[in-house]
Amino acid sequence: MRKNKADCPSVYASPEGQARCMAVYDAALARWPVPYEQFDVPTRFGSTHVIASGPEDGPPLVLLHGQWSSATMWSTVIAELSRDRRAYALDQIDDVGRSVPTRIPAGRADYAAWLADVFDRLGLRSADVVGLSYGGFLALNLALSAPDRVRRLGLLCPGVPSFGTPTLRWAIHGLPMTLLPSRSTAKWLVKGLSVGGYHPENLEAELFVTAVQHVRSRVPFRPAFSDAEFSGLRMPVLLVIGEREAMYDARAAGSRARQLIPHVEAEVIPNAGHMLTSDQPEVVAGLVTQFLRRNEPASR
Repeated sequence: MRKNKADCPSVYASPEGQARCMAVYDAALARWPVPYEQFDVPTRFGSTHVIASGPEDGPPLVLLHGQWSSATMWSTVIAELSRDRRAYALDQIDDVGRSVPTRIPAGRADYAAWLADVFDRLGLRSADVVGLSYGGFLALNLALSAPDRVRRLGLLCPGVPSFGTPTLRWAIHGLPMTLLPSRSTAKWLVKGLSVGGYHPENLEAELFVTAVQHVRSRVPFRPAFSDAEFSGLRMPVLLVIGEREAMYDARAAGSRARQLIPHVEAEVIPNAGHMLTSDQPEVVAGLVTQFLRRNEPASR
């Protein structure tokens, strides 16, 4: 097992817990439906693991996963997303996956600097960036911090408080796990996040449940962005929310986004909750692909 510096303990609570998470990770990666390569890139915060698919000369697309999910959560949509693009799915620097932090980002500037380092190591001056849930926060933060690096921005049920307050479903399903994290309370939370509920064969849900047990507890850094910041976004933006989103009211969030963001397309997907890539992968892949094609620059 790769070790971290003494001042930055592993994101895993124990070697045994890491092994369990990695067993599910490997099983999920085995279902990756298209050719891929894996590699690590160094950053000032540690080593970041990357799963890359698609033509090497295709326009770059960076994918940022949700909390407790890892880059493997994109397996259900990667075939479509990487058909004509070079897709880079990252394991977040401080979450479940194969990235190894040497220090944990401490705020917005650090998270943007981490992604800037990854872009530099990948040789990307700019890229399309799509993030789901906490990955949506990371994608939005990068777009606000370094807008020249984000050509087009995709936000899938982003974990951004600015879009609304948590629903009753979020409280009912999320509070038990917050108070007493365990396999059973994590399964209960998945039931509230996905219209399909928890099934062990859904490896995104299984990794989520396993990570809750074995990744060190942390409160994700989720700042409320100001209205003025949103109005400064100049790149095309796609917002996709499941109709049964638990973090906020889906239609109210879409309306608020249209008021705040100049160039936004907001879509609400029926029969979907927070775990969009599990609930409606074909719809999500289609919406993202169509958005990128509609907004393709005249030249790269």
